[in-house]
Parts: sequence; structure tokens; C-alpha cells
Amino acid sequence: MSKKVIEILEEGSGQIFSKITPNEFREHMREKVKNAWRDKRMDIKTAIQQFVHDGDYLTMGGVSFVRLSMAAVHEMIRQKKRNLNLAAGTRTYDFNLMLDAGCVKNIDCGYITGMEIFGIPYMTRKNAERMIASGEMGIAEYDNASMAWRHKAAAMGIPFLPIRNMMGADGFKHSAAIKIRCPFTGEELILVPAIYADVCIIHVHRCDIYGNAQIEGALNEDLGKSKSAKRLIITTERIIDTDEIRLAPDRTLIPCFYVDAVVEIPYGTHPTNMPGMYYVDIDHMKEYVAAARDRSTLEEYYDKYIFGVKNFEEYLEKVGGKERLHYLEDLEHLRVR
Repeated sequence: MSKKVIEILEEGSGQIFSKITPNEFREHMREKVKNAWRDKRMDIKTAIQQFVHDGDYLTMGGVSFVRLSMAAVHEMIRQKKRNLNLAAGTRTYDFNLMLDAGCVKNIDCGYITGMEIFGIPYMTRKNAERMIASGEMGIAEYDNASMAWRHKAAAMGIPFLPIRNMMGADGFKHSAAIKIRCPFTGEELILVPAIYADVCIIHVHRCDIYGNAQIEGALNEDLGKSKSAKRLIITTERIIDTDEIRLAPDRTLIPCFYVDAVVEIPYGTHPTNMPGMYYVDIDHMKEYVAAARDRSTLEEYYDKYIFGVKNFEEYLEKVGGKERLHYLEDLEHLRVR
């Protein structure tokens, strides 16, 4: 029988920013699961101090304007976290704030800076262009599907996944992917490297004190992300009793043995959307994009909403408090227009 050999046809020029190997991750998890059933409640300041370190590879849950853990983003900016490597499959407002604040060093990029229907924040885009051109920020390009499969590969415990995406597109040339000839079929395939993160932050609808978490609506890549990060911070709209979690075990999508911290922080995704709970704050998004037209007005925005408050609760009061938040709830449930 002839030996089957994987023939490498082409390699992208991008770097691999996630350095953790599958075996290293398995060893970490063997120890971590011993603490699965401890009370993991803490505040967001403590969670970020304890689990997010300068130079970490960070991945975050949600997508676009949906279910972004903005409370965690605000706290990382306030604590001046630096040199973070970031998985940016489809990141908008959360990535933009961290980029402008100097938190980001390298990115695996699918879609960044654009605010979709709200336009492109001018200063943020110019900042990204300058950092990439000067080499201050490294970038490896992928599409959204290949980013999702990179997380899936890590969740499967393997170092890469063969896919059919990215062939014939210029993005491949700027990725860290490899084009091969399949040893079984002779067809061309793309191998994308797995993303094993140092830390992941995901906002959920509800969980118990141990981190057994339930999410409503689209999951995006969150299941893969939750299963492939050494440290997982869960921010949640509310903490419920474990007996209530056990009434619907099929809805518990993230089990407690992956979780390191549980932070109860209602409205923790504002100004983004929390499906079934409150709508995206369109007025606030417009305020941000308008502020980003000029460096001085953008700095005023950060001073007002992040550095000018001591925590996320104070921020919520500044954006309109209960009256505004209840209005966004009514919008989500179509009680107002």
C-alpha cells in the first residue's frame, strides 16, 4: 500500500497569535474541573483583575450589536489592560472601544471597526489603519465562517480543521491558513489553525452560582469559545437557583466546569441588544459614531461614559437610568415604536 502524504500547496503570510496547544489545554482542564462546583460569584472589577492579564489571547461572546459583554469591556479599559491578542470574527462596538483605548496588540480578523447601519467611526478606522501600517498592531485575516471553525476545532480538542472556505480569495494570503491537497481525495482544502484562548468573556441570560449558563437566541460561536478558553468569565443578567437550572437541563449550554467567574450585572450588554430582554440603544450608538468623527470629541465620550464613572451601574444611570432601560425593554417586546 502506498503511503498517503499531505501535500502543502500554499501558505498564508499571517501569524498565529493563539499559542496554546491542545495537549496543554487538556492538562489545564484536568485541574480546573476539580473546582467546578464552587461558588464563583464576584464583581466585574475582581473578575477582570484576576482572570484577564496583559498579553492574553482574548475571545468574547456575542456578535455585531447582540449580547456583547460591555460591562467587561468598560472594566478592561478602566484597568488599562494592554497587549491583548483578540479574536475578532465579527466585532463592532466592543472591539472599537478596546482599540481606541490602547488595549489591543494583535487581531485575528473577520470584520472590524464598521458599525453596520450606523456607519464607520472615523477616528477608530484611522487608528486601526495607522496601527496596522506601522506594525504596531498585527493582523491575520479570515472570513466569519473560518473564524467560527477555528473555535470549533479548539472545542474538538484538535490543532486545526480542514475547510473549503477562503480558496480563491485574497484573504487567504493574509491569514495563517495552509492550502493542502487532501491525501484521500486529491482535492484542495484549507487548514485553519484552532484558537485556544487564555480567557473568554460571555454574557448570558441566566446562570447559577457555579456558572451553569443558559442563553436565548443565536449562539454564534459562543459554545466553541466557552469550551476552548483556559479561563471563562460569565457575566449574566441574573443568577438563579441551581434547582431551577436543573428543571431544564437541555437549555444549559455552558456547564459549570468550564467557568471560572460568575458576575451578575443586569443590562450588562448596553448599548447592545440582549435578545428577548432589551433592544439596542440606537441613540447611544449614534452618539458614539458622531463622537468618533474627531479625536477630542471621542476622548470626551470615553471620559463621560467610562473613565468618568466608577462602575457599570453608574454608567447605566448616566445613559438614562431605569427610564431609558425600561424603554429599551418595551422596544424589544414591541410595546412601543
